[in-house]
Amino acid sequence: MVLGVLNAFYICYVLFEWTTVFWKIFPTHIYVTGLCICWGAAAMCAGAVDNMAELIVCRACLGIFEAAFGAGAPYFLSLFYQRWELGFRVLILLGMSPVANCFASSLAYGITHIKHSTMASWRFLFIIEGAPTVLFGIVVFFFLADSPGTAKFLSESEQTTATERLHTVDRTAKNRLDRRQVLAGLSDYKNYVHIIIHFCCNYSFAGLSNFLPTIIQHMEYTSINAQGLSAPPYFVSFLFCVAAAILSDRYGRRGLVTALFSTIGMIGYLTLAAVQDENQVGPRYLGIWLATCGVFPALCINITWLLNNQGGDSFFFKRARLWPCSPCLASARVSPIYIRGCAIGCALTGSITIMALGLYLKLNHENKKRDRLYGPVTDDVRIDVTVDGDANPRFRYLI
Repeated sequence: MVLGVLNAFYICYVLFEWTTVFWKIFPTHIYVTGLCICWGAAAMCAGAVDNMAELIVCRACLGIFEAAFGAGAPYFLSLFYQRWELGFRVLILLGMSPVANCFASSLAYGITHIKHSTMASWRFLFIIEGAPTVLFGIVVFFFLADSPGTAKFLSESEQTTATERLHTVDRTAKNRLDRRQVLAGLSDYKNYVHIIIHFCCNYSFAGLSNFLPTIIQHMEYTSINAQGLSAPPYFVSFLFCVAAAILSDRYGRRGLVTALFSTIGMIGYLTLAAVQDENQVGPRYLGIWLATCGVFPALCINITWLLNNQGGDSFFFKRARLWPCSPCLASARVSPIYIRGCAIGCALTGSITIMALGLYLKLNHENKKRDRLYGPVTDDVRIDVTVDGDANPRFRYLI
């Protein structure tokens, strides 16, 4: 029953991920407003269901609306910031996931203490979490800019400056879909490396998001206290995300940063899989901290790394349809302490380290090869990538 509810979200996420192309068709402030209102309304409706069928429908709707937002939002940020500035900005966007989990755990801990209510406390949880999203949709409509040149909070000269500072990469128009970019996305080996990396990240990410309170509860804590103890690792993982983003923006080397944090996550999952005694609270809780603080930064940096190395808008077509499938596998773990699932998580996060290092070395080799053949390229050189994409001889990969 629980797996059916969880998988309803992920299956619809997979089936409707194609809706990310609407980011290139509709004005962003209108599209995101609609997503906020629909997503928040679906969350609130989950607090009013009376049977399993209604709950599955609500979860399916959440999957549809989140699929539309998931890939498009990082792309949208790439229209405003240069490649070496994206790490921190994408982190603020995606790094909100552990913060949201931290907030949700704390909120759930508080709401479960509501007494003398005519409604079940879990219904309040959905309503309280969904209502602000609906209201924020109004803010989005009036204040979200569609592009740097249309930002109302900038003066005319600031709009011009904001547009010109992005001149080093000449991309296709926002409202166009280029068939060449579709083919580029399907034939690029980097695409498939990032697919597998993100597949592995998503497995570990979803396993923590879905089962962390349950894992803690089996350390002889009550379900209420387990919710409270889930919050601190999430918050610290957000701080690790910030550190990873600042480090990779300042020094580059996104591949090395991804490998570093995936190794931390691997050690955390290894600890959870190896320490099978539920009474060993200290080591198992340490494993939770390491897994959480390693997986989320690796996830954020990998998406930023993918964005950095797309010459045109092929990001839409390099978005992996397998990405959301891994949470479906993660939701099929075996309780009570999920030894098998943690062992798989350890293997997958270890694979991230190997693939990130391999891609780092390959892209570094490609940059040196282009320098030898075509000469070095400075950061201020304008590069037209609308035709050749990242295959342009003057394009250099961010490693």
